Amino acid sequence: MARMSRREMNELAADREKCAARSERNAESGRQAANDPSLPKTTRKQAAAAAMFAERHVQEYREEAEALRDGRIPGEDW
Repeated sequence: MARMSRREMNELAADREKCAARSERNAESGRQAANDPSLPKTTRKQAAAAAMFAERHVQEYREEAEALRDGRIPGEDW
């Protein structure tokens, strides 16, 4: 497989930042639902779990974007 060009890596990094922003919005929505007393307890617990996963995704997307901007392929150096 051919190595990605610097332009392709930067484009993918920008996409990963967009994904991180979307996951941040999802995490915030989950946190709000988790703290909404009008929702059933089970729904609030599920929302809290969803927020946790979304927060993890934010971190992963940002790490991938950083690696790409540094000229590395995410996962190659693991």
